Amino acid sequence: MSRKSLTATLIILLLCTLLAACGGNSDDPSASPTPSPSPSDVAPSAGTPPTSGSAAPGEEIARADAPTDVTQVLDWFAQPTHGGFFAAHKQQFYQDANLNVTLQNGGPQVSAVQIVASGKADFGLAGADALLLAREQGIPVVALGAVLQISPSALFYHKENTSIRDFGDLNGHKVYAVLAATYWQYLKSAYKLDDVQEFQFNGQYANFVEDKTAVTQGYVTNTLADLESQGVETNHLLVADSGYRPYYTVIFTTEKYIEEHPDVVKAYVQATVKGWNYYKDHAPEISGELVKVNANGDAAGFDREAEAQKEFVFGHDAAERGVGYMSKERWEELSRQLHDIGALTKNEDVTKAFTTAFLPQG
Repeated sequence: MSRKSLTATLIILLLCTLLAACGGNSDDPSASPTPSPSPSDVAPSAGTPPTSGSAAPGEEIARADAPTDVTQVLDWFAQPTHGGFFAAHKQQFYQDANLNVTLQNGGPQVSAVQIVASGKADFGLAGADALLLAREQGIPVVALGAVLQISPSALFYHKENTSIRDFGDLNGHKVYAVLAATYWQYLKSAYKLDDVQEFQFNGQYANFVEDKTAVTQGYVTNTLADLESQGVETNHLLVADSGYRPYYTVIFTTEKYIEEHPDVVKAYVQATVKGWNYYKDHAPEISGELVKVNANGDAAGFDREAEAQKEFVFGHDAAERGVGYMSKERWEELSRQLHDIGALTKNEDVTKAFTTAFLPQG
């Protein structure tokens, strides 16, 4: 493997773990991780599995209508960015679509892209940037819908630090970030951050809290509250305001799965969207489901986070176009940005990387 290919592969792995899951109850760079007892914990299957044993007269016909088994691997331990999936599960929207769905936790050592590409799960979650990087490496993944229209990822600085007003003002400061993450590479390039003191973000905030001149990555949906609970007042720069706006918590599968099971893909995506629409106004009902598979989660905290993330899920283009919406323009914008920083080198047609055909229409 060439050095360039190895570097790209490492970036994908980082994006699928640290970038997509390094937040305390979030799905891209954020606060200290809140681990679950085991990354293999799963929610009970939704639907009634086919019976086993010897065939009885007429059983062949009955099995044709049996629910289809589907596995969705998450990008982190169960949390509010997965709320719609668990809502679809609890409200039996998957069962109504004749699907027997298993929601499988992710974790720090779990790459949803690798798991889905290997056929060990049918659907996964990842950032749009990670999916483009995977396709460049020959992994034929396809995005089906974006839960987060933009990322709540942000760079936090102490409120009394009046020297920071924009991203270019980060020069001269210590910044704690996932240094290989594409968002950070983009910021460094776009804002000429050649005088930043870079430190690898390790999921902890002690150094940031102590150093009033430091900056740290985080997530406005939970890091803000975490720091406030420690008596730390902050301001922040939302990464999406820099112009870098990948979709996050993107539902994806493989080209092969779409070709072989288009009806299953459509049923799964539409039932999931229905779950998200339910979750919007019923998050407290679902928080209890999340903590069942994330024992270190906090239902009250999940309720607050669900409220804080509404704009990122249901706002922006989704306000008019519906949950999961993605546009060609946004994918092309992201592709150009990744080419600009050297993360992508091939000129692949982005329309092969995503489809909106399975989302509810109208």
